Amino acid sequence: MTSFHRASGPSRIRLLRDLPGVRRNMPAYMVDLANEFGETVYIPIRYPTYILRNPEDVKYILVNNPKNYHKAGSLKVGKELFGNGLVSGEPPLHTQQRRIMQPMFHRQSISRLGESVVDDALKHISGWQNGAVIDLAEEMMALTLTIVGKVLFSVDLHRDAREIGNAFLTAERLVVRRMLSVPIPLWVPTPSNTLYRKVIAQIDHFVFQLISNRRKTEDQPGDLLSMLMGARFEDGTAMSDQQMRDELVTLLAAGHETVANTFDWTWHLLSHHPEVEQKLIEEWQRVLGGRNPTMEDIPALTYTDLVLTESMRLYPPAWILARRAIGPDQLPSGLEVRIGDELMLSPYVQHRHPGYFTDPDSFIPERWTPEFRKSLPGGVYFPFGMGTRYCIGEQLAKMELMMVLPTIGQKIKLIEVPGQAVQPEALITMRPKDGLKMEVSYRA
Repeated sequence: MTSFHRASGPSRIRLLRDLPGVRRNMPAYMVDLANEFGETVYIPIRYPTYILRNPEDVKYILVNNPKNYHKAGSLKVGKELFGNGLVSGEPPLHTQQRRIMQPMFHRQSISRLGESVVDDALKHISGWQNGAVIDLAEEMMALTLTIVGKVLFSVDLHRDAREIGNAFLTAERLVVRRMLSVPIPLWVPTPSNTLYRKVIAQIDHFVFQLISNRRKTEDQPGDLLSMLMGARFEDGTAMSDQQMRDELVTLLAAGHETVANTFDWTWHLLSHHPEVEQKLIEEWQRVLGGRNPTMEDIPALTYTDLVLTESMRLYPPAWILARRAIGPDQLPSGLEVRIGDELMLSPYVQHRHPGYFTDPDSFIPERWTPEFRKSLPGGVYFPFGMGTRYCIGEQLAKMELMMVLPTIGQKIKLIEVPGQAVQPEALITMRPKDGLKMEVSYRA
């Protein structure tokens, strides 16, 4: 049996020495530790912490015994931002809220949204000038926030998307900063605390205004906000405005960041792999012939799916899932888990596991053959999580990715501006640090 004392890992002195590298690129540092110490890495910090890479352990925690492992990390440190929304809340509230929202994310509901997604993408790129240099990270943030606002809440965020998106980004950076340092109580008027309270107030004002405006609307549009307002708990009570606020903040943040970041990393990878981009262009010409994609085209866009699958392997939408044990347990690997232990389950780390992925750091969409997919055990590839807490918006996100990539890519070639040090910024999601400068080149 592997015990608490037998798990190996870096010493406290080494962690202090490595701190600059941790802050510069934490995901890569975690991969290095896993490659060095094996599938269970012990990190001696404030709470006994483990990086887990054994697929059976990952699957056990997320699928087989999730009730013993509550959310930890930035989602708890950032409680002022996320409250008790779907991503951060625990059962029974989480189970109840998920049941209310699930119908909006069924395949049948999503299938009617494809045309709207394409229209939003076309409207967004209409302002891009040939030869102009854009910050793709900012552009994709604005586009995906516009899309999520329309399809889930029936609001047009086109004019406000950049301001709202930047407020979320600032708040999450401050949350991660608090998590990686000794947190100072928010009532202390430090510059960081003052800024954090300011952006939370900005987000709250927008969301509560959205709720207030909808309550004054007689004809409900049948979107997710309508579902939340019409929902009743078992005792017959309606959802409070505060709980509704927490759900809207969660869905706005998660709904735009995960997709925007995947677009960023996909175009970054395509810029460095022109042979892959050429195969995409050939597929789009063969399947679409220059027209915009429809939902019916998605099954035929097989290489597009391979490219996005591989992009999300290298840069998963949710790069880390942190859990805290609320009871003692023993994992399939034999590791004894004690109350209060923190467990780091990182898709980013798993997706670079050399035992399952040949040449794990390379971008190879062709690796995803049907046989290869079947060969992967659970707990190896999970870009949208696993188990009862897998991303409720997974199907919506995949549809958006499959529709927008060819909509833009058929018309525009995005060329990465040379000289950039494109590095991941590990927030709750993982975006290109300092943005991603791209030159717009309209295809002939």
